[in-house]
Amino acid sequence: MGPASAPALIHPFQPNNPQAVPDDADEKDHDQNHLHQDDDLLEQAVYMVESPLTILGSFKPHYLSLPKEILMTSMKEHQGYFSLVDQKGALLPNFLAVTNMKLSNMQLIREGNERVLAARLADAKFFFDEDRKTSLVDRVAKQLAVTFHQKLGSLHQKTQRVVAMAAHVAGQLGDERLVQDCRRAAELSKADLLTGIVGEFPTLQGLMGGEYAKHDGESPVVSAAIREQYMPRAMEGELPESLAGKVLSLADRLDSIAGFFLVGMVPSGSEDPFALRRHATAIVRIVIESKLRLNLAQAVRAAQDVLSGQNVVAAPQSGKGGAPDVIGFLFERVRFYGKSAHQLRDDVMEAVLKSADRQTLDLTDLFDKMKALQQITVRAEFDPLIVGFKRAHRLTEKEQWDRKPVESGLFREGAESALHQTVQSSQQDYAAAMHGGQYGQALDVLVRMKGPIDDFFNAVMVNADDPAVRGNRLSLLKSVDDLFMSFADFSQIMVQGT
Repeated sequence: MGPASAPALIHPFQPNNPQAVPDDADEKDHDQNHLHQDDDLLEQAVYMVESPLTILGSFKPHYLSLPKEILMTSMKEHQGYFSLVDQKGALLPNFLAVTNMKLSNMQLIREGNERVLAARLADAKFFFDEDRKTSLVDRVAKQLAVTFHQKLGSLHQKTQRVVAMAAHVAGQLGDERLVQDCRRAAELSKADLLTGIVGEFPTLQGLMGGEYAKHDGESPVVSAAIREQYMPRAMEGELPESLAGKVLSLADRLDSIAGFFLVGMVPSGSEDPFALRRHATAIVRIVIESKLRLNLAQAVRAAQDVLSGQNVVAAPQSGKGGAPDVIGFLFERVRFYGKSAHQLRDDVMEAVLKSADRQTLDLTDLFDKMKALQQITVRAEFDPLIVGFKRAHRLTEKEQWDRKPVESGLFREGAESALHQTVQSSQQDYAAAMHGGQYGQALDVLVRMKGPIDDFFNAVMVNADDPAVRGNRLSLLKSVDDLFMSFADFSQIMVQGT
């Protein structure tokens, strides 16, 4: 079956027609039953049937006592059924099956599907009931017998690393209460991997951990963090809602990236078997979209220290990069995110990232700078300003000029004095704007320097015969260069005439 036949199935499941049900459903069903939107399941159905018919089936309402994620996953993964929910999103004891045949008595097909689903749900209920007989705490020790990765130790070692990282990240973002909650959530975070229901449905990991933590009497904060730890589950998926959930997600992903980088399993080309790019993008999204003020470089170093404390053996090539390799990898995902989600220019992002302090890396701050810089690039005076800046930058860079005090007594032209006064008066306004995070205002200060910079180059010959005058002029240009470069590396900005 080719894509051309897809519209035949898509029609009954269009988002603007969520109430589509078979002809034999009564009017009440038309009013209340809504499809739970699942694009992956829809795509699967499109390519499996050529002449689709939908059948409305049901299951015993007592199964609704199970978490709806179990029921929906069982229906989807075992049978390819669509779930139905009411207007409030609560699961209904009904399903839609898609078939490729039409019989004179469709009741036979409906009953057959219901019998198969009944067996599947009975199995799921058995796993769920059995799982709750053993608490998550009692499962933690059993992680010693489970290998996380042959080069990174057992699942128990992985958990201990996540505990340490959760405490570190929480310590940066919150108080001692948050640290304690995140440590507890991290201790129990992987225990649900040893449960029957997650063994049957791996996609429920984390979700069931949160459910079982709640059953065991853990606090709502801890339960929510465990439930949210794998969010976002897709590149554009929903982020964790709770701060503890964000902390746990960051801790887990930072450990995975640092660990696999340490043992030499770095993504290359299209090869990324451990989904490290997805993990890095998730870190970028969580930090930036949640506006977390996290020193990411410090967190990466902490992750590497924890790995070192467990005596994880580093691959020979990892000695070249260490933390910078991981930071560079995260920067690549910042570029990807900035371009795909916010349409930021490549040169704007490069200018900010190249000047970033890799010891105190604050992605939220860097992204704010990128957005402010992109906004100002559309101003008419911006491109001519960059032309003047790059001229000053190239002169001082070529001479490898160290900044020396500017001596007003060596000025020979009024344009020199005017530029010097502009730099001095601008520095205070610029510093105040930068300190307050008002990056648009800081850039306005730089833009206002365009006139004095242009006047300087129109009136002054930098390479004067007198070495003292020449050196003083280079020092003046160096003061301009330093002021601009303290915001971003403007030499990366692409404009005509440079």
